[in-house]
Formats: sequence, C-alpha cells, structure tokens
Amino acid sequence: MTSRLADFLNPRSIALVGCPGDLTRPGARPVVYLKRHGYPGNVYPVNPRHAEIGGYKAYPSLSALPERPDLVWIGVPGSQVLDALEEVARLGIPNAVILTAGFAETDAAGRSLQARLAELAEGAGIAVLGPNMLGFINCWERVPLTFSPAGGLEPLVPGALGIASQSGALAGIVVNRAFDRRIGVSAMVSTGNEAGITVSECLEYFAEDPRTRAVAFLAEGIRDGARFRAAAARCTDAGKPIVALKMGRSAAGRRNALTHTGALTGSHEAWQAVARQLGIVEVETLDDLVEVAGYLSRARRAGRRGVAVVATSGGASIMTADQLEARGIALPRLAARTVETLGRLLPDYARTRDNPVDVTAGLSEELFARVLEALVADPGVDAVVTIVTGARGVERAQNVSRVARATDKPVVTCWLGGSLTEEGLRLLDAQAVPCFRNPRTLALALAGAHDFASVRAAWRTRRPIGGRRGGHAVVGSRGALPYATLATLARRAGLPRAPEALVATPGEAARAARRLGFPVALKVVAPDLPHKTEAGALALGLGSAAEVRAAGARLLRRARGARVEGLLVQRMVEGSEVLVGVTRDPTFGLLLVIGAGGVQAELRQDTACRPLPVSRSEIVGMLGEVRTLGALRGFRGAPPADVPALVAAIAGVARLAESLGDRLVSLDVNPIVVHPRGRGAFAVDLLAVLSAGPAAS
Repeated sequence: MTSRLADFLNPRSIALVGCPGDLTRPGARPVVYLKRHGYPGNVYPVNPRHAEIGGYKAYPSLSALPERPDLVWIGVPGSQVLDALEEVARLGIPNAVILTAGFAETDAAGRSLQARLAELAEGAGIAVLGPNMLGFINCWERVPLTFSPAGGLEPLVPGALGIASQSGALAGIVVNRAFDRRIGVSAMVSTGNEAGITVSECLEYFAEDPRTRAVAFLAEGIRDGARFRAAAARCTDAGKPIVALKMGRSAAGRRNALTHTGALTGSHEAWQAVARQLGIVEVETLDDLVEVAGYLSRARRAGRRGVAVVATSGGASIMTADQLEARGIALPRLAARTVETLGRLLPDYARTRDNPVDVTAGLSEELFARVLEALVADPGVDAVVTIVTGARGVERAQNVSRVARATDKPVVTCWLGGSLTEEGLRLLDAQAVPCFRNPRTLALALAGAHDFASVRAAWRTRRPIGGRRGGHAVVGSRGALPYATLATLARRAGLPRAPEALVATPGEAARAARRLGFPVALKVVAPDLPHKTEAGALALGLGSAAEVRAAGARLLRRARGARVEGLLVQRMVEGSEVLVGVTRDPTFGLLLVIGAGGVQAELRQDTACRPLPVSRSEIVGMLGEVRTLGALRGFRGAPPADVPALVAAIAGVARLAESLGDRLVSLDVNPIVVHPRGRGAFAVDLLAVLSAGPAAS
C-alpha cells in the first residue's frame, strides 16, 4: 500500500505525551481504551509525574523510552505542542496525532501557530493528524487511539466501512450508530484542522485498503479540490462508493461575475457537480449516512432491471414504491410464472398479484417465505424489498434471513414496526441482512448503489476531452479577452461559429452584411459591455445595408466611453438556444455549465454542471439533466434538434477553456443556437474573462 496512512493506522508502538495519571479525565481515554481492547503493541505513557499510568510503565520524556515508537499522541496544552513536536522530529518518529485545540480554528495567532506546526512537520517528514481532533480507530488491529467515547464501545466491530471526517464528534457518533446496527468499521479517522493529513488522504487510503468496501465521508470544506477529486476517483475506480454528508450548504452564495455562467454556480453547486461526476452518494442526515453507507459496505448490490416490493400492508407497499420510483428505480411487471405462483399462495381477498405485492396481514409466515422465494426467482427482478409492519418480528426476520442467504440477489427489509418488531430488527442486523427504518432511506441506498455502478462503468471507459494549451495567445491580457483573439482560439478549438465579421465602422458593417446575407445581427464588441442586451449594444433582424449603417451609428453613440473593439456583424441564425459556459470554482477549478440560453438563463436557474475535463458521454448526460432543454428531443410536432452537433460544439467549448490556460476565470458562450437534426449548432456570442495572474484552484 502506497498511502502513508497505512503505517500511521497500524503502529507497532505508541507513546502518549501528556497522558494524565487520573484515568477519569478525557485525556486518559486513549490509554484506557488501548488496554481495554487488548492493543497488541507497546504503549508508553509520557508523564514525568507518574511511574505508571493505566497499567503501563510511564516515562519522563520521549527520549527516555526504550525504543523509538511508531506513533506519538500529543495531548499537552497548546503552548507546549511545538516543543513536543520538535522532540518527535529530533528522535525521527514518523507519525504524530495532535489532540490539542487552539490553532487555526481560533484566530490569527492560532493560524500562525498552526502554520509553524505544519512547516515543522513537513520539514521533518512527520505525518501529522490534527490538531484539534479526536484521533482514529482501527477496528481490525484494535487501535482505538481516540478520546471519543466511541473508542470505549465494546466490542469494536471490525468490518468494511471506512469513516473519514473532519469532525471528531460526528465521526464518533457514526461509529456508535454503526456498531448499534452491527455494521462493521474498518477504520475511523478524524482529521480536525488538517495541518497534515486531510480527508482526501483518508480517501486515498481507503481506496487501497482491501478491508474497506465503502466510505462514510463527513466534511465541512475541501482544502485541496484537485487531490480530493483524484482520491475520490480512485475510490470509484476501485468499486468503493463514497457516501457523503457535506456540511456548510447554507454558506453557499452566488458569486459576482461578469458572465451569466459565474452567476449560475456557487460552492455547493460545485460540490454537487463533483459528486455527480464521481458517483458520490449525497445524504443529509447522520441516520441516512450510517444506513446507506452501511448497506453499500456489506450488501450485494442490485442491477438496474428493477425491484420487487412485498408487504403485509397495501399502504406501506405503495409508499415504498413511490419512494423507489421517485429515485429512478423501476418496479417491473412480474413474469407470468411468478404471477401464477402468487395466485396459488395468496388468499382470494389479496388485491394484488403484481408488483408491488400486498400479501395481507393474515398470510402465514410459511407462505410469506414462499412468496419471497417466488419473487427472488423472477428473472426480471434484481432485488426484493420486504416491508415489515406488524408484530411478527422474530419469525419474519428468520424467514427473510433464510431466503437472503440462499440467493445472490439482494433481499432488503424496511422495518416499520418500531418496538413491536425490535427483536426481529436485531436478528437481521446480526445476520447482516440490510434493514432500513424508513422507505426514503431504503430508496436512497438502492438508488445510490445503482447510480454508483453506472458512474463507475462509465468512468472506467471514459475518454476526457482534451485540448491544446494556447496560453501564449493571452499573455498580458486581463479582464475580458479581446474578441478577435478569443474568436481565433475558438476556431482552433473546433467551436462552430455563426458567419460573422468584425469591422470598425458602420459603413464596413453594411458591406459585410451584404457578403454574409440578410438578415443580420449587429453588436458592439467592448470588454466594458459584457451583457449587450442590457447595455443597448445589440440590434437584431437587420434586413438591409441602410438598416445596418444606421444601427451601427446608433450603437456606437450608446457605447461612448467604453473600450470599443469594433462592430460584430453576424448572420441571424434561429433555433433552440443553449447556454454553455465555464467558470472557475476556488476549490474544484474549472466547471462546465449547461443551461437554457438567452437573457433568462440566470432567472431559470436550470443548469447542469461538471468539473473539467469531461467526456462526450458526460455532456450527453448533462443535457438530459436540464429540464428546459427537453424540447431538443422534439416537442409538439417540432423536429428534434441536432443534438450530436450540439455535443460537438460543447466539446469545443471545453477545449477552448483548456486552451486559455490557468488564468481563465469564466467563459460564456450564450447562446449556442441548435438547428434541427442534421443542420448543425453554432456559437453566437463569446466572452472570456482572465485573471491578472495564475489562478488559484
């Protein structure tokens, strides 16, 4: 394994600097937990005031230890942390966990102190976890190096769920709830202020860890977007879904920008774009996080043909079907043979013989088990969902468990009975049969599994659209890029343009219009006027040279005071309008945005977004996400649009963005006009904004 966390989480010896002698204090919990769970390595409390702590011999300093430990836990006050870390560096100890708070989460002085800590660790080659965190738990190797109460839970339940969290408290809660449901955990890592190890590095570790099958991810913010994307992609490629509870959504605001595109994205939108691209399953509550991630870590995952639902309640089955179909999971018609079998098993008063199946409350447990077997055997069913509502908890759980063990298809339970069926719920948890408390979470888990499988399959064969760097063409430019330069780069990138000519005077515009053919549009090209409609710098449908000449003079008068590059004459093109643009997110870099085109793009807020680079198949998927672009497929007798040409044009926008280099802030192509099938798609307007220096992403 290449990740440095592999050695970090598997230390052969641990020193605990600042471990208190009073075992009732929170700072002593690590030594208590290590003893309780039988950690097999050497433990060295470091405290000059005590000869023994928690059954382990104590030492006055790190240098007094009989060996160089693999890892040091630092729990001293903030004023002593740097001194402790300097001793770690002098002794060549490779790993350190820093519990202490009072660093970057406080004030400028704290940020400065953390910067010094990070510099010291990096210079000495020390892997640092923290500061301001609760530690980690390696369940397989019995290393509960944390002061979270979760480290004291008995027993530690080893399993296939990895937990990466910036919040130590929430990570501990997830461990606690997972253990309550008998969901095994491979390792939990809380990263705190991330002076060294980040949640992205945790994902890198879990991607390689053979014991981890899925990851529960909690984050308030991502420090290194590029590394996070690469780490998450490694998890996707390895077939390990990430279930994410991303906090801080309320702080996501719209950024001021010169372009429409910039106004259509914010930090949360950028996060969602990354999540969709990589198949990350998003949840909004801790309960969902535990149940969905737990399901993905230990269950067989259904295919995409569909799910059969069976219940003793018609209302419960319909409610569950609603939740499944709302998330794109089909409930297929059952095969004729299955329907025939159900007809023999179910009483005459049972209303349904098809999916969902209401078996009624009076059906015996023996017959219920046979119904389950019939549904599992149906060739059009990939998974079976059974809803439990009554008091037959234990017997029902036994039958569900037996059927689940006898098939390769997932058998999933939604346990609605509360305390009436609690014993049965515990039985299913002990047998690792997926069991949910409500239909919404169940549907979220199945949809997450389906979507991840689709994304992974596409990801492993994707061919990202690349482009040739042309940064030399924009050297010295800042703000809005000169139109002539941008148009040249657009042609090189393969972005089709409406027939046009850039001229200096109204007379030249009239002559150009004759060459292009009427009607034409006339625009003032000026970096000070990014939105031509609002600025009155645009005239449409001009049908003669005289109209062009008069409009040109009028537009130039309105543009007095602006930095005018010229008049742009374009032959009018009609069709469906699509906004395509690229904007730079400070965390995740360049994002491709697609939406309905025209002046109402910002008003509609109906867009699809993905980080660059993208593949052509991703572009097709994005077009399907924009509801207002559904008419491209043909609507009420209108012919379908030339979608292949549109996809090619959007690919040109992606290549153009890459050619503009790392200083690109935003690129606005509003609109691309799409003609009917076979007649092409053409960019009508272009605007690119560059930063003064290298962009931070």
